[in-house]
Amino acid sequence: MYTISEISNLTGISAFTLRYYEKIEVLPNPRRKNGIREYSEQDLQFILFINGLKKTGMKLEDIAKFSEDGCLLSQTEESIISETLLKRIDILTEHLESLEQQLSDVLAVKKVAEEKKSLYIEMLHNKRDRK
Repeated sequence: MYTISEISNLTGISAFTLRYYEKIEVLPNPRRKNGIREYSEQDLQFILFINGLKKTGMKLEDIAKFSEDGCLLSQTEESIISETLLKRIDILTEHLESLEQQLSDVLAVKKVAEEKKSLYIEMLHNKRDRK
């Protein structure tokens, strides 16, 4: 089990942000022992996944939708699991499409930047050769 400060150190997410994510239901409320939050290894992995989604630009609103049904491993009713899986697949599909577009945009900018850099190096060499 991990404390909130240990989770913060392991993930790089501040304790304040973790509490905020719990408040807005991006993260489920962790178990508490004597009022102190306790996080499992499964909680840690979920937090790392959520943090990855956030870092790649997924909106907190979408992350909250993704996680609102809690852990699938703790669910038993087949219809709920199927609905949750379908919802999560839709959210991730949309996010992956967004990431593909971002990647395409970044690669296009990278290509132009590389071309400019090559041009500037060539201009610098030409200037030196004229001296």
